[in-house]
Amino acid sequence: MWKLKIAEGQGPYLYSTNNFVGRQIWEFDPEAGTPEEREEVEKAREYYENNRRKGVHPCGDMLMRMQLIKESGIDVLGIPPVRLAEEEEVNYEAITTSVKKALRLNRAIQAHDGHWPAENAGPMFFTPPLIIALYISGAINTILRKEHKTEMIRYIYNHQNEDGGWGFYIEGHSTMIGSALSYVALRLLGEGPDGRNGAVTRARKWILDHGAKMWCYCRTTYMPMSYLYGRKFHGPITDLVLELRQEIYPIPYEEINWNKQRHNCCKDDLYYPHTKIQDLLWDAINYFGEPIVSRWPFNKLREKAIQKAVELMRYGAKESRYITMGCVEKSLQMMCWWAENPNGDEFKHHLARVPDYLWLAEDGMKMQSFGSQVWDCALATQAILSTGMIEEYGDSLKKAQFYLKESQIKENPTGDYEKMCRYFTKGAWTFSDQDQGWVVSDCTAESLKCLLMLSQMPTEIAGEKVDVQRLYDGVNVLLYLQSPISGGFAIWEPPVPKPYLQMLNPSEIFADIVVEKEHVECTASIIQALLAFKRLHPGKEIEVSVAKAMRYLEDKQRPDGSWYGYWGICFVYGTFFCLAGLVAGGKTYNNSQAVRNSAQFFLSTQNEEGGWGESIQSCPSEIYTPLEGNRTNLVQTSWGMLGLMLCGQAERDPAPLHKAAKLLINAQMDNGDFPQQNIGTFSRCGHLENTVDVSGCLAKNSKTQVPRSQ
Repeated sequence: MWKLKIAEGQGPYLYSTNNFVGRQIWEFDPEAGTPEEREEVEKAREYYENNRRKGVHPCGDMLMRMQLIKESGIDVLGIPPVRLAEEEEVNYEAITTSVKKALRLNRAIQAHDGHWPAENAGPMFFTPPLIIALYISGAINTILRKEHKTEMIRYIYNHQNEDGGWGFYIEGHSTMIGSALSYVALRLLGEGPDGRNGAVTRARKWILDHGAKMWCYCRTTYMPMSYLYGRKFHGPITDLVLELRQEIYPIPYEEINWNKQRHNCCKDDLYYPHTKIQDLLWDAINYFGEPIVSRWPFNKLREKAIQKAVELMRYGAKESRYITMGCVEKSLQMMCWWAENPNGDEFKHHLARVPDYLWLAEDGMKMQSFGSQVWDCALATQAILSTGMIEEYGDSLKKAQFYLKESQIKENPTGDYEKMCRYFTKGAWTFSDQDQGWVVSDCTAESLKCLLMLSQMPTEIAGEKVDVQRLYDGVNVLLYLQSPISGGFAIWEPPVPKPYLQMLNPSEIFADIVVEKEHVECTASIIQALLAFKRLHPGKEIEVSVAKAMRYLEDKQRPDGSWYGYWGICFVYGTFFCLAGLVAGGKTYNNSQAVRNSAQFFLSTQNEEGGWGESIQSCPSEIYTPLEGNRTNLVQTSWGMLGLMLCGQAERDPAPLHKAAKLLINAQMDNGDFPQQNIGTFSRCGHLENTVDVSGCLAKNSKTQVPRSQ
């Protein structure tokens, strides 16, 4: 039986900066589990498959929940559920009970190191490159045991579309990148060309029916791909590789003209078409540049460039404890290090961190982008604090504060990090854990907000307070990420005010990937964090920064009152965050047209049953699009409620809030959780599934924020 291991790590090729706090890996123990527990796992898988047939693609992370709830000893069914009849009004008691149930569940699924484990996956191009890298290196049977392969195969089959293909993400229509990569992964995992009752055959048919295959996403990962191309590296040509060449191409492999495929992207994959000028540029580099750098003496320049790529990859890998920035880079770097030295320590260090990326749920095992431990912990902690229900906290806040303190980056990257294309990191938080090492601005802001709130609470409830200097370190990182031109804040590094460079984007799948840019939701989170810090530690620099950021948000508001969010879906998400930033800065419904416009946006998009439901199609189209049938999404309904409350809707007309609250209360499950619904998004057309947001739906809509029914 599979078991989730928290904050553990041992072995000669594993090391950590904080004793592995935040690490979460799944291990198979053939002796673990009672017959009843194993039966529950099978029931969860059957439940998922039934939901999948009804069109619900994301999983509910049931295996993790079952394990942690049992280990916690908390009775999540101890409080009877609330159900409001159609004629009943929302009341204080009903909301209080629902919040208590949600809070109790959140305590039960918190890990012992303080974070909330959760899946962070969804794209169908995450897992296959890892399998390819392990196959090429010959490590596939060392790193992946039979049970790993079984769960990976389960995951891929569970997300196959009716037409035989796979999408860019688990809810998407079939694309060439999703189908080709998933097909290759199945074959490398041991499935035959006619496996699973013809499922592999149907997949092959989809690929061949849709013409040529290009792995266009690889063109966005410049450094490891440049190394592999410069070395002209390929893996061993095994019998299975030869079979795949026959199976997935519509013409014989040796007859393919690869130069002609440079601009050939399957129409089902195409989101960001190239301009003719860009195509001419890439052709010129290939036809005129490649013959030159392949010959003496210019090949010395290529070798120098390859060695620079090796130097940068080695530095980046060490500074992230061989986790790297994310899953695509991880798989490609593994190929690079195996090509560089199959017996070298770099490749062995990379192998030791593979389990950190693998996540198991009832739909199978998949590779995550990485983890969202810090982000989830910060938001869950704020949700708990917003309830004011001290009697329900238990030791949850102590554990959460421990995790956030342990996850703050304590030092800058080693050596001359600017020469290695890195910036200072001391004081920041990542998206996941300290070892990963990459600054994320809104994670830093939300973590800073948490520690500031917890520092005002008694230590017997919240634990030991953080050192004030570490709060200053966090603020320094945030101020560094502000654009001096627009006033907005970027996500990872200081913004680059050169939008024309986006014209060189070689990817057909992602837009806006070439340079760092500002984001409204990050800016809004940072405004709140800076103002919370300023209340305790006043400073002129913060006042100037916040004033610029507030102007940036107001300038970015759309005519309908919404903001476009880049890291979620999309207008509801962005508008909720931006409103929170403006209100923190002193804007109200009475003194701000921006707030009034936002209120109108939320009221105009609320559906008949009282909820909100925005389609993922809003992200690429940049036009607000409701879910099909104007369905409700529970997380978006929570954002909509919070947005209206920030606008002062409760004082003007609480009816829309009561309607939404009633919908959430009735949607709550017996154990305090909420059903998993649609997948989330990032970068306009990237899509991620996260399972923590759901269980906190009601927590921030706390008893002090929704007025009592009269």
